[in-house]
Formats: sequence, C-alpha cells, structure tokens
Amino acid sequence: MPTRPTGMIWWIVRPQLKRFVLGVLIFIGMSAVWMSLPAIVAEIIDSVTETRSLNEALPWLVALMACTVVGPLLFITGYRILFVAESRARVRIVELMSDHLERVGTGVRSKVSAGEMVNLSTDDNRKAAQLLFELGFGAFNAAAFGYGVFMLWRIDWFLGLATGVGMFLIGTCIGPVLERLHRRQTAYRAQTAEVTGQAADIAGGLRILRGIGGESQFERRYAEASLLLRDTGYRLGRADSWLRGIEGSLPFALAAAVTWLAARQAVQGNLTVGEVTAVFGYNMLLANFLGFVVGIAKNWIEAMVSARRLSSFFATRDPLPAEGAGIGRGALVDPLTGLVVEEGSGLTVVVSDDGDAAKAALARIAFRSDSEATWGETRLRDLDRGVIRDRVLLLEEDYLFRETLRGSLRADDDEAALTALRTASAEDVYTSLGSDLDAVVDDAGRNLSGGQRQRLRLARALAAEPEYLLAAEATSAVDAPTEARIAQGVSEARRGRTTVVISSSPLWLTRSDRVVWFDGGKVRAAGTVAELAENPEFRTLTSRAG
Repeated sequence: MPTRPTGMIWWIVRPQLKRFVLGVLIFIGMSAVWMSLPAIVAEIIDSVTETRSLNEALPWLVALMACTVVGPLLFITGYRILFVAESRARVRIVELMSDHLERVGTGVRSKVSAGEMVNLSTDDNRKAAQLLFELGFGAFNAAAFGYGVFMLWRIDWFLGLATGVGMFLIGTCIGPVLERLHRRQTAYRAQTAEVTGQAADIAGGLRILRGIGGESQFERRYAEASLLLRDTGYRLGRADSWLRGIEGSLPFALAAAVTWLAARQAVQGNLTVGEVTAVFGYNMLLANFLGFVVGIAKNWIEAMVSARRLSSFFATRDPLPAEGAGIGRGALVDPLTGLVVEEGSGLTVVVSDDGDAAKAALARIAFRSDSEATWGETRLRDLDRGVIRDRVLLLEEDYLFRETLRGSLRADDDEAALTALRTASAEDVYTSLGSDLDAVVDDAGRNLSGGQRQRLRLARALAAEPEYLLAAEATSAVDAPTEARIAQGVSEARRGRTTVVISSSPLWLTRSDRVVWFDGGKVRAAGTVAELAENPEFRTLTSRAG
C-alpha cells in the first residue's frame, strides 16, 4: 500500500489509466474545437464586411454549426468516461479500506479515531477519487490555454506575448494564496475529524452520559471544539475568498487590456474587425479557463490533503507478527506473569489486585498482542493466527453492530442461540426484543441496557463454543442473583473445556475448579479456592469483593 500522498494519487489513477488517457484525449480534442470558435467567428465577420455577402461566409457558418454539435458531444463523452473512472476509484478505495481493516485489525484502533474513519470513507474517499476527473479537466484547460495563446500569436505576436505573460503573472499572484489555502485546509480537515469523533462518542454513549450526569461536560467540550472548527472554517473561507477574488477579477482585467491593445492596432489598420473580435473571444475564453485552473488547483490541494490522510491510514500495521504455521497443544502460558491455563481445566477464576494486569495477561495468551506467550512448547507468534482465533476466544467489550439477535449470536441454529441466552442469563434480551430472534439489535446495542449488552456478548461467546474462553468482562454490570445464575450456567455448560474469568466475587469462586491469585501483577499462587482461602491476604481480597 502507498504511504506517501503522491504514491496514493498514482495508486488511485493506475487501475483506471486507459480510461483516464482516453478521457483526456477526448477533452483535448474538445479544447481544439472550442478554441477554434473565435477564429471561425472572425472569418465570418471579415468575409461579410469585405464582400457584403453571406456566400463567402457560408463555409465558415457550416464550420461553426459543426463545432456547436461536435463540442458538446465530445464533452459529454469525455465527462462520462472520467466520471466512470472516478466512481470505480471510489469503490476501489472503500474495498481496499475494508480489506486493510480486516487485515490490520487492532493496529488501526489505536491510531485512527471513529470520526477519522467516517471522514476517510466518505469525504476523503470522494476528494481523492475526484482527482481523476480534475486531472482530465486540467489537461483540457492546459491544451486550451496553449492553443489559445498560439492562435493569438498568429494574429499578432505582441498580443500573444502580452496574454501569455499576463496569465503567468496572475498565476504568480495566486501561488501564495494557494499555499495558505493548503495549510488551512489541512488544519480544517484535522479538526473536522476530531469534532466528528466527539459526535460519534456522544451518540454512542448518550444513555450512559445521562445516567452519570456527564451530558453537560461533553456538551461543553463539543461546543468548544465546534467553535474552534468554525473559526478555522472562517480562516479557510478568507483564503478561499481571496482566491476567488483574484480568479474573478485579474483575468478579465487582462482581457480588457489586451482587447484595448487590439483595438488600437485596428485603428492603425494592422488588424481587421474580425481579428479584434477573435482577440476578445480568446481572452475571455482564457480568462474562464484560468478560473477553471484555479478551481482545479484548489481541488488538487483538497485531494492531496485527503490522500495524505488515506496514506496514513494504509500505513498502519498489525502489531502482531506475520502468521506462522502449526497447531498449538498443551497449556497456554504467559511467561511475563506466570499465568498457566491448562487444556480442559474447567472453570478457572483469576483473582487480582490489579485488574489491568490480569486482562493484559489474557490478551497475551489469546494473541491479541505480541509477546513470548506459548501454547505448549511453541510460541504463539509461530502458530497459525487464524487457528488461535478459532480455538481461543477473548471476551472483552466487543462492539455490537446493528444486526438481528440471531445474527449477533452467530449460533449454529435457533436452539443453540436460545441455549446460549439461557446460559448467560440473557433471556430478558430475547423477551425485550419481542421474543423474536429476527428482531434487530441497534448499533452499539443502544436499545439494550448495559447489563443486557454485557450478557449478550457473553451469550455470543458461549454460542461460539471455543476450546478456550477467556472472559475479561463477564458480569461486572449485573446484580448478585444474576451473577450467581451466570456462574452456575457457565460452569455447567463448559465442563470439560477451559474457561477463565477475572473476578473476585465469591459467586464465581464457589463454582471454580481452579483459582489463580495475582499479586503485584504476577501470579502469586494457584490452587483450589479452599487451598488459597488459608491465606489471610487472599481472604481479605475476596471479602472486599463480596
């Protein structure tokens, strides 16, 4: 994947290169047709004024009619070809973004915010792909500009030189404004992502925010970020207004000046009336084309900003090593903490004075982060990652996408889905959705309570029936009676397999086959709950939880 903006642009253009070149060639042909119009009109005027008859002007009138037919046809054809190229490029970017997300996974989460992802897949995608059309239209304008200056040079070399130099000086004036516009466009784009991310966070956690009284704090933060974005937008607007002002004034002032020079030449008898008309026509067309060029330059800046953001996204890498080969056998071991999870060991409860240390240990033996963790005698990094993910499931605050209840559970059949819900004591999730597995769970589970979302995640993990189920967040959001039912259900349903739950609750400990005690971020002891209960420090830790 390209990691530089220019490489990103080429990466977008390359698959559509043949279509792009064809569209450019058609647009260049159209420029020749359009820029021939002033010369044809000049010939018609001179023929009529010299002969006082339309007979000499008839061939030029036919040519004029042909241009009015051929020009639009070429424009429509070229426009359609480049628009198709742009649309296919947009689809390709989205498809490859999806592939990259699937391949990199958690490598994106820590580097790209939710708001940034929204902007990347919509606004940045559009602006980067639109560059295909802008480059084609730019080639049309460049060809038209060159052809127009050449035709002016044929009429009078001084007028051609004056037009060319004048357009160059106008471009010199526009350069600094474009640079300022680029800087402000970059700042505006970054702040837009931040505000979008805040809005997504607020929408996703609105119910929780209301529950803890945090609405006003987030509203204040969002208002401050919005005001900052507004001020940046005003600065961007000022730079853009200067650009539009130059674009709308200087080229037409140049056209007026060159036409005045042509009129003086006509008074002296050096130019005909038709040639003066042609000079005026060419200058007006060139003034319009310069405006188009300014617009293209502005869009180029926006596209480069978007390409830079896209290339940064594609530069993210999976923090885990490349996939290995082989299948793990034996115990899962985390050497950093001394945690050992035996195969088929039933329910293991991890009691820890530092929940983060225990969660990190589970993440390592589930291969969610790179480490020296092993499966039997083999390091996890040397095993097939897909096999590890199929056999070892780490239950965290996994995201709930908008999906039917059946789709969220991903069970083999309806009976397995209902069994998983009963085991997780999540029957109320089923009944609250009308006792219908085809009922929809909203995005992020917004139509469920916090406890229901947690139990639905647990039911989904149970329905997958992994060999190893590691639960970092199992019952922290439920009451004691519900926790007792879940502990009983999980221990019975997964007897003969391996389940690890982080909890200091006596409700889990009484159902455990084995207990691992973390102290100071490392395993201090392991055994049955009765054996560890002989230690007063352990009793104190678990009594606080009870």
